[in-house]
Amino acid sequence: MIRRREEPMQDSFAATDDELEQYGRLGFFTRERIFSPAELAELQRAVERVHERVLSADEHGEGGPVDRVDNQRYQPLCGSTVKWEWSESLRAVRSMEPAHHLDPRLSALIDDPRLWEPCRALVGSQELSLFSDKLNMKRPGGAPFPWHQESPYWVYGAEQVERIVSVLVYLDDASVDNGCLWVIPGSHSHGVLPALSDRGVLGALYTDVGRVEGEPFPVQLPAGSALWFHRDLVHGSQGNRSADNRRVFVAAYQPAGLRRWRLDRVRPVGARAPAS
Repeated sequence: MIRRREEPMQDSFAATDDELEQYGRLGFFTRERIFSPAELAELQRAVERVHERVLSADEHGEGGPVDRVDNQRYQPLCGSTVKWEWSESLRAVRSMEPAHHLDPRLSALIDDPRLWEPCRALVGSQELSLFSDKLNMKRPGGAPFPWHQESPYWVYGAEQVERIVSVLVYLDDASVDNGCLWVIPGSHSHGVLPALSDRGVLGALYTDVGRVEGEPFPVQLPAGSALWFHRDLVHGSQGNRSADNRRVFVAAYQPAGLRRWRLDRVRPVGARAPAS
């Protein structure tokens, strides 16, 4: 049974026993509407400011060369690795990593206890640091993302990949139509799974779900909700065939004192964290 929790106001946001049990069994748990409508509107504005900043930088030739891998386009822009939408006719960012340094509201989100306090028990540390953060901007017509796990992406850049937990913040209502996240519950229990051998360079990072047991499940949640998930949980998303955005912000937390992904510095999390 998949339990969902609507978050009341409280002093502590620690993961409950039920949530810890579900995380261990299924590889994820959710909390609904942890951000108020006013907070959500502020986050949405921040995300659009970042998107416009990236588009402007690209227009002014401020980015590095575009790297084409299989059918995908990557470009260094504004201190981030920007992944453009597959279709060149859709001029939009598909994802960018990192993103929190581009807006103070996103930097503050990294330090919000509603996100990191539940991670303490999952990570096994009372003090945390940031491993990575990412902004996914799935516009109408946005492309799907194949089934994958996080571990194969991170294993060569993490100091303790086995102690990283991701939190996905829903900035829009997420449905099957607008390309919500799908997961295969319990797939994390098998560790890193075989990759695809016939999908080009990036196939090494995509999971061969033909060899995975379990029924795919769409994690449809209202805007302002959050999903905590295991690094080995198999997940992916379909294309956005609706007229609505499907934007999410993802933060990955790890024990304190460990370096960020691709950056040789530590970013503490919490009340004493730096501004960026």
